[in-house]
Amino acid sequence: MAMRTTPITAQLGKLSLSGGGRATTPITSIRLAHTAKRRKGERIEPSFAPGHGEKIFVFNHFVHGMTVYSHQPVLKANHAFRQIPFNGKKLRPAKLRKDYWRPMAIIQFPDGQGEVGRSVYQRLRECKKLHEYSWDDSVLYGEGGQTLTKRQRGRKLNNQRANTIADMAAVLGGLGKGNKIVVTGAAVAEDGAESQNPAGVEDEGKSLLQATVWWANVLDKNYARKWTKNVSHEIFEDATLQPREPPGDEEQAQAQVEA
Repeated sequence: MAMRTTPITAQLGKLSLSGGGRATTPITSIRLAHTAKRRKGERIEPSFAPGHGEKIFVFNHFVHGMTVYSHQPVLKANHAFRQIPFNGKKLRPAKLRKDYWRPMAIIQFPDGQGEVGRSVYQRLRECKKLHEYSWDDSVLYGEGGQTLTKRQRGRKLNNQRANTIADMAAVLGGLGKGNKIVVTGAAVAEDGAESQNPAGVEDEGKSLLQATVWWANVLDKNYARKWTKNVSHEIFEDATLQPREPPGDEEQAQAQVEA
């Protein structure tokens, strides 16, 4: 009578039996063993283009209130979808329609302070994640106290316009451990030069780097309860375009003048 082969018996057949009083090692364990030593390489520091992080663009979906942060003035689909959670069926857009997304605000930092902007960007993303995934029971009920359906609750979670503006005021005010907008001693620019930061503003016992928020609608700033003294507010209509000179052109121009 032939023995019926099952997946379990097939695996047991790969194990070698002990013979002659000696215990042998199963073949499967040898096959899956990692004998090569792992080499711990040196950390590679990321390199950024000049000016990267000096501006943070905040885009808003004017129909559903979704918000997206970006370092680039043009919103890209693959970048935006990483910041839009799944809150229910048909609540996450299948594609990015740029006619629905508009720039809501731009956070601008002084020249050479891109590292501060990248630090603020990281904390804004973290606060946005908390609002989307760690919400309280108030999201379960509407204004009249009625229990919301799953779709209504998803729409409410998608609308992060007010929370985004409140997060901007809090993070620009120094919220978050390791927030580099808090100036401690001498400020170090991206070129490595150490200098005292003249733009530091004292507020509530902290020295904060100066920042400017440009608004499409200046009334949006009222979503935040309080703004610190280091933040100034402007509107897009008053902005003037100034071409940025590539690094090195300014030094060449100065050398020609001295010659």
